[in-house]
Amino acid sequence: MVKEWQDDGWRLKFHLMPPAGWLNDPNGLCQFRGEYHVFFQYQPEDAGGGGKTPKVWGHYAGNSLLHMRFEGIPFQTGRLDRNGSYSGCALIENDEMQLYYTGNIRLPGDYDYIHDGRESNTIRVVSRDGAHFGKKELLLKTADYPAECTRHVRDPKVWKENGRYYMVLGARLKGGQGAALVYDSCDLKKWKFLKKITTPEAFGYMWECPDYFTAGEENILSVCPQGLEEEEWQYQNIYQAGYFTVKGDIREEQRLEVFTEWDKGFDFYAPQTSGMKRAAGFSLAGRGCRMPAMKIPQ
Repeated sequence: MVKEWQDDGWRLKFHLMPPAGWLNDPNGLCQFRGEYHVFFQYQPEDAGGGGKTPKVWGHYAGNSLLHMRFEGIPFQTGRLDRNGSYSGCALIENDEMQLYYTGNIRLPGDYDYIHDGRESNTIRVVSRDGAHFGKKELLLKTADYPAECTRHVRDPKVWKENGRYYMVLGARLKGGQGAALVYDSCDLKKWKFLKKITTPEAFGYMWECPDYFTAGEENILSVCPQGLEEEEWQYQNIYQAGYFTVKGDIREEQRLEVFTEWDKGFDFYAPQTSGMKRAAGFSLAGRGCRMPAMKIPQ
């Protein structure tokens, strides 16, 4: 069946596409040991993202962004992420490729899975060759997130700045407001909560897939808010993707005001910068959103 799908005339030739199944958020975009690496959320059993097995990560690699090979699943789910490997990032440090992601745990029982019944683990796995990954390390668990958060905390983005390491996580607060959580570390193992960043008034109930980077002279906080009301000329996706300009240092108190959408189309979501220095200043990848059903002629 996979061979049949790979020979399908409608397969994408330019954009990355798994051999079979569902591709979701881009994760862990990086360059390591002479090759580019692109990871992504992956469900090989079901093109709709369902399936009987948990979501995992898929992996493409290659010495050219135009010619990449499918490397399969870099690590399987286990005790810390038994109900799925959610989004995350890569950091190249200490001559290692370090992947950070959220491990999803859904407890059996009668829960709403918003305020109870779910655990979100922030996990790290390390590779010295870009192909084989070591034991999973639990960095943060639900008890390590602020008490005002629901059980929806996920999608770590990690970076290094002025000799220290920082992490931003997306969150849903108990009051029905989206936020970004900022942590810092001196060794990438022990993380301390620094602050919560949000808007004066609720702007969506959940912020997914946060990213933080500098573009020119501006510091950018990119988030994907869920729950925005559709307006005539904006916010017409199911969920949105855009950014706030951060004034000064992200560690300082912020008053986020103007949100700018990355794209006005219907197929751009969960963008992530790679950290690779290029002529454009940064590279950005995003996944498609849901589209109306459409018949494809044979």
